[in-house]
Amino acid sequence: MRPPNAESRSGTTVGAGVITTGSVVLAVAVLYFGRDIFVPFALALLLSFALAPPVLWLRRLRLPKVAAIAITVSLAFGLIGGIGFIVAGQLVQLAGNLPAYQDTIKTKLQTLRTDAPGGGVVAQVTETIKDLSQELSEPKPAGSSGTVPGTLTQPKARAPIPVTIEQGAAQPIQIIQTVLGPIIAPLATAGLVIVFVVFILIEREDLRDRFLKLVGADDLQTSSEAINDAAARVSRYLLMQLVVNLTYGVPLGLGLYLIGVPNPFLWGLLAALLRFVPYLGPFLAALFPVALAFAVDPGWSMLGWTIALFLVLELISNNVVEPWLYGTSTGLSSLAIIMAAIFWTSLWGPVGLFLSTPLTVCLVVIGRYVPQLEFLGVLLGSEPVLAPEQRFYQRLLSGNAEEAVEIAENYVDEKSALAFYDEVALPALRLAEVDRRRTTSDKDFRLIVAEGTMAVVREVAEHVRERRPTVATDAADSTEAAAQSEIAEPVEAPDPVLCVAGRTELDEAAAAMLAQILVDDAGVQSRVLPASAISLDALGRLDLTSVKVVCLSYFHPKPEVYVRYVCRRLKRRSPKLKIVAGLWGRTSVKADDLEDVARALAADAVAPSIEEVRRNVLAWRQSPSGL
Repeated sequence: MRPPNAESRSGTTVGAGVITTGSVVLAVAVLYFGRDIFVPFALALLLSFALAPPVLWLRRLRLPKVAAIAITVSLAFGLIGGIGFIVAGQLVQLAGNLPAYQDTIKTKLQTLRTDAPGGGVVAQVTETIKDLSQELSEPKPAGSSGTVPGTLTQPKARAPIPVTIEQGAAQPIQIIQTVLGPIIAPLATAGLVIVFVVFILIEREDLRDRFLKLVGADDLQTSSEAINDAAARVSRYLLMQLVVNLTYGVPLGLGLYLIGVPNPFLWGLLAALLRFVPYLGPFLAALFPVALAFAVDPGWSMLGWTIALFLVLELISNNVVEPWLYGTSTGLSSLAIIMAAIFWTSLWGPVGLFLSTPLTVCLVVIGRYVPQLEFLGVLLGSEPVLAPEQRFYQRLLSGNAEEAVEIAENYVDEKSALAFYDEVALPALRLAEVDRRRTTSDKDFRLIVAEGTMAVVREVAEHVRERRPTVATDAADSTEAAAQSEIAEPVEAPDPVLCVAGRTELDEAAAAMLAQILVDDAGVQSRVLPASAISLDALGRLDLTSVKVVCLSYFHPKPEVYVRYVCRRLKRRSPKLKIVAGLWGRTSVKADDLEDVARALAADAVAPSIEEVRRNVLAWRQSPSGL
């Protein structure tokens, strides 16, 4: 039976989801239909991120605010205009030289048709199809009309009358529209961008205050953190992208110059600029130099060297420079960058492709600080959305022991086996215990998780032993030989430790972890026993010969009754026996209260972690009386 307020909570959740979905759809519609205004504003906002540091630097030199902004904006757009002028001049020069390359292009194409494998066949097929098409299109002779004598003939169709449409002289207004029409829209956009940039830089502090008032005046700390986070990520992205593009464009220009491709520094500059466009930029940057190398050189060496240069630079940039400089500068996953490029391109065209990464970075930041839009950070962010223990538990639930072992080995390499057990494995088994109590009818998943954990413990033990350096001493050899034994097998030793499961298979898996740490990390021999070893009937027959320490393992949140019963029975049989109870589900117990809890349970010690059990066992071993 559902709680009385369950339906109201469900209705509230559904209503909030509908409102959020409607708001997102409305925002997308507004961005699409208002793109004539939002595109220049987004470009101006992006440029303001890049120009804000120079403005602040000039302000520190005691320049007035307006003067600092005017100098910065003039230099920035002057630089952009100068680059555009140089590129336009180089393109005009290249266009003037193209007719000289026409013969080389024809010769190479003819060579490809005749010398390539199957080229002669292709030419013959093409010629045959052309002849057949010409034969079918030619009119039949008059005598071969195909009519039978004595039959009625159809009247000949009248030949079409050619009609010529002559346009009058173009009016001056039409000439202006034809010539200036394609130029007016980019000029208008550029003008809007300049105006927006100037006013954003002038009213920067006031716009920030208004935005804070609009989105979160009641929580200025969170709102300020969101703004600072977005600004830092976008600025870092632009700076790193500029450095990456320069490390790509400069070597490209020098390489093309040495190869002999015309206008090499033009292509290096264009490559540095086009790489700001995700995914398509590198292909567009390579298209023109490769085509030019094909057209200029009568042979094939220039084309081969040009393609090789682009491939080498791409490999170095993508695998060395970008990972080294970027790091976590954007906080976006690779899939998110691709999806963002598709979304913003479909929304705003080529400009959207250029702005896709900075805009998506802002969306991820909004998702981190706005609870209703948290799904944006989950879908687009690069940070793991599941904690290590959740990932490990999910792999165990799905029966994917291979990935669980990989998670374990990576964590062990990064930290240690003890850290993995305490920080990942035990919390994962706590989740399994919570699910066990919630779904008492299904016991299969508990067996799957326990068996998978035991397999991981064995693999971690082997992994740790493989990484351990070999020391050529008798003591090291004896320790290594003892560590090669199976965890669950009895070990004959002067001071053995029993790691006993309390009630379930999950407790036994935790006992196996503890035994592996005691053997490999502390050098204390131990063996694992299942929960059936301390049942009502079997507890009296438990072999305690040469056993000095018993470690009990419980995930149950309230194991006091079970622990107290076992401890009292064991103490009656062996009063000198040391007992430590691993209460893995009692993580809220304070360190100062551990002694009181142990006294109440008739145990010598209690521990919420494997590290605490290990510390107690080593302390008992190093005491004057020993174990």
